[in-house]
Amino acid sequence: MSSRNKNRACVYCGQVKKLTADHVPPKSLLAQPYPTNLLTVPACGDCNASFQLDDEYTRTVVSMDVRASKNHDAQSQLPAIIRSLQRPNAKAFADYLTSQMAATRILAPDGVPMGQAIEVDRRRVHATGARIIRGLFYVEKGKPVPPGALLRVEATAGLNSSDPVVLQFARLYGQCSERRDREIGKAFSYAAGFGPGFSIWLMLLYDYFAWAGTVDMRSTSADLITCLKDHPELLAKVLG
Repeated sequence: MSSRNKNRACVYCGQVKKLTADHVPPKSLLAQPYPTNLLTVPACGDCNASFQLDDEYTRTVVSMDVRASKNHDAQSQLPAIIRSLQRPNAKAFADYLTSQMAATRILAPDGVPMGQAIEVDRRRVHATGARIIRGLFYVEKGKPVPPGALLRVEATAGLNSSDPVVLQFARLYGQCSERRDREIGKAFSYAAGFGPGFSIWLMLLYDYFAWAGTVDMRSTSADLITCLKDHPELLAKVLG
């Protein structure tokens, strides 16, 4: 990438530093061979390194969900995840994941939980979603998210075309004066709508896991996040 090793402003922190190419979405979420249209943005080494732990966490919990079983990219991650958890220096991470295990909400006919599931740390998954939005904003607009803008993101699993989040996004998306969408290989896709001083985002990973986000948080774009919070039937599906 042309920005590699040049002193320019980092897309994420805004500081002028020696830069490298950050992949959007993170390459760790994708299978090899990587898509030919994988996007990159100029980022400093500090920001790039700061994302790695949350990205690894997101990859692990999203890939291991049974709903990812039909996606090739998700399934191709499992051997690498298992190897990484077996490394001596990964014991703390493995113990951390074990501490998040709880009885699944799926019950057998006798009412007993059918195994265990990870109680996902949504804060960490949201951090990955927010950083992807920042990268995609730069790709689409040619500039970073403005320093004073507010970025909010919510993650949810198992969306379909009738979910209130999708319907609300479609309504807002149709009202946006500028609309973009793109697929990155078979694992990741997104749609973004831009209006006066705001943008809305819907990103899909492994065919089942989604982030919904807003930048600038004007009242119209805030509706998408409010929709997630106002529907308990959706919150029951949100990474828990």
